[in-house]
Amino acid sequence: MRESEFVICHLRSQVRDLQSLLNYLESREAVGFDEYSFLHTRLREVIGRLKEMQRFSLQRGEQHGLRAQWLN
Repeated sequence: MRESEFVICHLRSQVRDLQSLLNYLESREAVGFDEYSFLHTRLREVIGRLKEMQRFSLQRGEQHGLRAQWLN
């Protein structure tokens, strides 16, 4: 799998997770303490994975920038 396909696949996964959380919230008449706790945990997981992607993309961008500067 190419790197760009990996990134796209990972981002789609995060969007699906967020969409499922939204669907869950929309299906509830009221949101109680247990639901807030569940949502907090799930959102922290999604945020953590998105931050990992951010670090990965930043590192890749810096590597390409260093390589381009060396060539010039």
